[in-house]
Amino acid sequence: MEEPAQNWRGWALPALGAAGAAVLCVLAIRGWSYYRLDWAQRFDAPSHRALRSSGRVGHLYGWIGVALIASNLSYLVRRRLAHLGWLGSMRGWMQWHVLSGTLGPGFVVLHSALTLRTQVAMVSSLALAIVVGTGLMGRYLHVLLPRGKDGRPRSLDDLAEDVDQHFLELRRLGAPGRAAADLIEARISQLIAPTLEAKAHRVAGVAALARTLRAIWRLRALPALARDAARAAGAGHADEVAIGRRARQLGLLELRAESGAVLQAAAESWRGLHRVTVVVMMLTASLHISIAVYLGYVW
Repeated sequence: MEEPAQNWRGWALPALGAAGAAVLCVLAIRGWSYYRLDWAQRFDAPSHRALRSSGRVGHLYGWIGVALIASNLSYLVRRRLAHLGWLGSMRGWMQWHVLSGTLGPGFVVLHSALTLRTQVAMVSSLALAIVVGTGLMGRYLHVLLPRGKDGRPRSLDDLAEDVDQHFLELRRLGAPGRAAADLIEARISQLIAPTLEAKAHRVAGVAALARTLRAIWRLRALPALARDAARAAGAGHADEVAIGRRARQLGLLELRAESGAVLQAAAESWRGLHRVTVVVMMLTASLHISIAVYLGYVW
């Protein structure tokens, strides 16, 4: 019974995210006839009283967005209390952090009715956009970092051992496996050459990260090339599919081993920028809410 429960928990948040995204799309489509109007034309629109920022529905969008963003920040508290296992897994909290961090801003956009008429709203919206962008980029870099099943960083020796094991298993498939292995080795060496060059010349910052991400992007062609090499050497369909899958794994392992320091430094830099913009967003959003409450726009 434990296995189905774990599978259910694994799918619950992604399903909730898909449902939330669908709701946002439906709400945006239903209100599009209002949102596309110029500001002067909106006053005569039948839905103006409801969909404007201070309207009944527009105000509700704002509070939903604030609630989601507030719950999103609870992940920072959870990280401080990582030793309390009864609070749930860090993976689940991270999933909610990403989910609420994307749905919350969506409701804030609907609350704004796609207009920014004050400097406070402009600054908070810009900070929110940067928070979302840096958060998504930081999450991507976090996934790229070589980690074990326990979430801890893996050593270069462990990664090298994995690479050797993958190549050994690939060559055991006979002539198709050996042909694919030779092609994969040559292609990976070609892909990681810019990364190794950046390492040798101590190229840091955005340039080194750009070279690494470019190499990762080019990896997408590796499985198809490996399958073609295996097919030319007489591989069956099952072996061809397995070889293509292993080619992708090998490419990522090699790149992570060679670019681990670059990815780690980039993740830390992105995390720092993310935290600064979160503070700016919180300050400007608090000011925006305080002004609204002071003017009587509580609901």
